[in-house]
Amino acid sequence: MNAVIACGGTGGHLFPGIAVAEVLRERGHEVLLFVSEKEIDSLALSTRSQFRFEKLPTIGFPSVYSPKIFGFIRRFTESLSRCRSIYQKFKPQIVLGMGGFTSTAPILAGRMRGISTLIHESNAVPGKANRLASKMVRAVLLGFKECAAFFPKVRTELTGTPIRTELMRLDRQS
Repeated sequence: MNAVIACGGTGGHLFPGIAVAEVLRERGHEVLLFVSEKEIDSLALSTRSQFRFEKLPTIGFPSVYSPKIFGFIRRFTESLSRCRSIYQKFKPQIVLGMGGFTSTAPILAGRMRGISTLIHESNAVPGKANRLASKMVRAVLLGFKECAAFFPKVRTELTGTPIRTELMRLDRQS
């Protein structure tokens, strides 16, 4: 299976996405990570050469009254176009968004191509990106059961928050 995980922008979105990617790769699946152009994404992935990743020129959603909305629209459109082009070659069977501004264009592009889409919400209260993306996905995976109330119109499943392999090893050592 080819899987896309959109997970960049903050460590809270990136590292759980990397944890899911580790498990999928261990099970023999191909994984492509979509990340932001932020330095944290580049630093975190610099020591993980086993992962293929693509940077998207996304930015957070500004107020509709802000002049920044025009830059957001331009960059979102560019990200959407890039995702659609990559999907033609990579042919993913699933797209998982881990929340944050980097996940919305990949989720929408997946939906437009008829690819199965999911999002994961690690927080007790979802952010704007996941609230918007929840309208385009098959299911919302939750870190906290209390969060289900924010997604009344979509199937939810309590999965917990993914933990990277290196952190699980630390727990076993102590």
